Amino acid sequence: MINRRAFTAGASAAALGTVASPFVRRAGAAEAPIRIGVINSMSGSYAAYAQEGDPAFRYVIDKINKDGGIKSMGGAKIELVMADDTSQPARCATEVRRLVTEEKVDLLTGTMLSPQMLAVSPVLDELQTPCLSVWAGGSKSNWLYTLGYDYDRGYAKTMADFAIWLRDKNGFAIKTWSPCYSNYEAGQQVNKHLLKRMGDAGFKTLEEAPLDTKAQDQTSAMIRLRSAKPDLALGLVTPRDGLLLHQARYNLNYHGSIFAGGTGGYSDLSLWRDLSPDIAKAVLTRNLFAMTGFSPSAKMESMQAIVTELRDQAKLQRIGQAAIQSAQAARVLQRAIEAAGSRDKKALLDGFAKVNIKFGDPDLYVAKPTGVKFADDRLLEDGSAFFVQWMEDQSQQVLFPDQFANAKPRARA
Repeated sequence: MINRRAFTAGASAAALGTVASPFVRRAGAAEAPIRIGVINSMSGSYAAYAQEGDPAFRYVIDKINKDGGIKSMGGAKIELVMADDTSQPARCATEVRRLVTEEKVDLLTGTMLSPQMLAVSPVLDELQTPCLSVWAGGSKSNWLYTLGYDYDRGYAKTMADFAIWLRDKNGFAIKTWSPCYSNYEAGQQVNKHLLKRMGDAGFKTLEEAPLDTKAQDQTSAMIRLRSAKPDLALGLVTPRDGLLLHQARYNLNYHGSIFAGGTGGYSDLSLWRDLSPDIAKAVLTRNLFAMTGFSPSAKMESMQAIVTELRDQAKLQRIGQAAIQSAQAARVLQRAIEAAGSRDKKALLDGFAKVNIKFGDPDLYVAKPTGVKFADDRLLEDGSAFFVQWMEDQSQQVLFPDQFANAKPRARA
């Protein structure tokens, strides 16, 4: 039996922790609500993304409802039906089917990293229900759009462009590199594109150091890197793998390479807490650069505004990339539903293709110089992101691209 309880969003949502069972927010308006099934990884190995992002998502959804709901549908409110997939792709697919067939949701969203995306894609195609993933780096379903970075034009291009920028514009002596990435779908796909881009840019590839996503320790990968001694270790690393990698680097006292990478393994705010401040200071502030879609210090007015609002109004304690990405997802869902003006699932699907949140729009929260708009492959046209460096006070300085930068890269130590 599914437990239900009323969802009171807004600032109180920030206090909510792990969601063990689904719940529904009852709408009091005469107009029937838009029901969105939200499948998050609130527990398990991917929980860091959802635990930070979920309160921000709920806050923005509540704000949309308080501001009049969906105007094109007579002020219909958004109703959330929550589920936890426990970071298990098969469980995610099961929850998709349950939410659509039993809960009768109109559309779906959730953290949904690449493993979940692969698992749910055939179910979405079968049930013909539109879905917005917050994080997946690809889409294998005609019914799934994603805010995640494209494996090539997002992750690989940004990482390779940053390496070139360090070498050619900032005098870093980078001639060799080793792929160092979380060994799952997204990490593998990004690495495939990185190999080509880095090779085309003249970097010599040395031994790879893939990170076993089920390992309890990444010492073996760090030993490989220490043996190969690349100028740069580069790749997509999840928060959990990053935590273990940085711990191993500290234990081995290895500083012979520059470490750079995408997603939370290099940029997540939880790293300082989970590593301990002393270890984090020793490894995160030395020869390390992080790719991220968010930084509170970035020169971007609308990003600064949502950070201030989430801090001062929603009273959130953790405001990192996951919070901003999730807040952006709420606005994308709003725009897609407004464009559809209907609960018809094909109209809702087409609504995503019409989303266009331009740079300068107060609803643009992520760092996209050309705004949020979907390409024909259902990923964002603009796959770019920041590179930042950590400071000893746990803040981040934006280095790249120049449009958003507020600092120069720290010299290799």
